[in-house]
Amino acid sequence: MRDVMMKAQELAEAILDSGYYQKMKDLEREVQKDPVSGHLLEDMYAKRQRVENVLSSANMKPEELSRASLEMEEAEKNMNANEKIRALKAARKDFQTMMDNVNQILRLVVTGKVEDESGSACSGNCASCGGCH
Repeated sequence: MRDVMMKAQELAEAILDSGYYQKMKDLEREVQKDPVSGHLLEDMYAKRQRVENVLSSANMKPEELSRASLEMEEAEKNMNANEKIRALKAARKDFQTMMDNVNQILRLVVTGKVEDESGSACSGNCASCGGCH
């Protein structure tokens, strides 16, 4: 068990040392320091919270939900127009792809199969395969 835990720690450290993780963290710090980006994020979160509050209200009014949803969409549009936020979102996506690949490798080694997004299993051997979906 100790050997497995040590290897898991080594993997975690390798992930933290990866360029994907480092880039993502650097961009997160950049966005946090930038007042414009920070305001756009805060506005988006506040508008999303408003939609959630309207949805959870016992006396939800459709026109109130519509107005809150439109405000959230506008805040999201403004947020996504920001170059620093777009770069951060791309870096997070790249990091998540790396993590998904790590998980697929672990799954393949442990089970001999890799699941795709549809949940179908792949043995990793294309000779017996009917094709990926």
